[in-house]
Amino acid sequence: MKHAWIVALAGCCLLAACTPEIETPTGASFPDKGWLFTGPAPYTLTTRVEAAPGPASFQLVTDLSLMAENPEVILSKDVTIAPDSTLTVPLGKLQPGFYEVRLRDSIRWNIGVRPDAVVSLPDAQPDFDAFWEQTLAEMDQIPLEAVWTEIPEFSNEKRTCYEVRYPSWGGGIAGGIISIPVAEGKFPVCLQYMGYGAPVYYFDPNAAADRIEYAVSIRDQGIFKGDQDRWIDRGLGARETFYYRGAFADAKRAVDFVASLDKADTDHIVALGESQGGALTFVAAALDDRIKAIGPAVPFLGDYPDYAKIVYWPVHEVFEQADKEEIDRAELFRMLSYFDVKNFAPRIQCPVYMAFGLQDPTCPPHTNFSIYNNLGTKDKRYYCVPDCGHAMWQVPAWAAERDAFLSAF
Repeated sequence: MKHAWIVALAGCCLLAACTPEIETPTGASFPDKGWLFTGPAPYTLTTRVEAAPGPASFQLVTDLSLMAENPEVILSKDVTIAPDSTLTVPLGKLQPGFYEVRLRDSIRWNIGVRPDAVVSLPDAQPDFDAFWEQTLAEMDQIPLEAVWTEIPEFSNEKRTCYEVRYPSWGGGIAGGIISIPVAEGKFPVCLQYMGYGAPVYYFDPNAAADRIEYAVSIRDQGIFKGDQDRWIDRGLGARETFYYRGAFADAKRAVDFVASLDKADTDHIVALGESQGGALTFVAAALDDRIKAIGPAVPFLGDYPDYAKIVYWPVHEVFEQADKEEIDRAELFRMLSYFDVKNFAPRIQCPVYMAFGLQDPTCPPHTNFSIYNNLGTKDKRYYCVPDCGHAMWQVPAWAAERDAFLSAF
């Protein structure tokens, strides 16, 4: 990111802002300070827009009201776009959080204020820990008997690729794609948790010949995926039957699996993932302290109640199914609290490097920081990509940052 350009989510405005340099694991990086305010108030938004100079309307809307019939406008004023396309707007004192800028009728983008001070308190039920301890205890009674199938086209003299399948909690089948060094010895392990419905991918056997890499498939996704394309609304009637009980157990089962490998150096297990994969990365680290560090991005499934206030998908699918099953909202959110990643966060003690896209319309920044700000570890940092929506996998700079961070573990 040698600059910070952003295409607005609505309209065809192009924005730019100052990008002070900070130090990161790869050296110099340029997180944007024009849309992300990390210091004390008062704040002033200064940016360049590709829009006609002259008078313009300006509004600032709180993200937690975006799904409301009448979103909360906390600042509204007439502004002037300068002849050089610069826009300068004094914002005054703003509470920590994220806001949508509305310029004229069609130009919209997000800004953030002190994200590490956003408050989203855990709402775990009193028996949260007991519920997950019981789930894992039940899974521990199931023999970890994997079926291995070699994949020759992704194998060579350096690493061998396999598809693996093994039983998990509740009769589910989990597994994935694993690439293992041919050489003798013990090797560090990198677990890679997949996004919601993401396609299966295979590792280049030459890319990391000194590492075990495992792309984890939870039940009904990844290598098990058929024609289905939605899982989040399955089994909403009870915590015992909700889809993510088994899926989260599968995330932990993946750690059990790699730790059982003769060639795995169990002192050096790390994990990463984006979107649903980011959520599974957090959950796996919460349920198994053999993971030494994690690099999640744009994590899914954080703070269900606030999620529903910010974006339409995927919450509407949950609501629609709950209405069909006549589950009231209070009971629904109580059940979902057992699967809210922010409630797992206090259990995480390993180092964390989390990335987020400031313009993310799928896993909005507020929900990312509902997890991050509740982490048990003090060894944590975040990486903002101001011009990114949800597609963090399209940002090579983040991949370099994450990999440099995880390589230390």
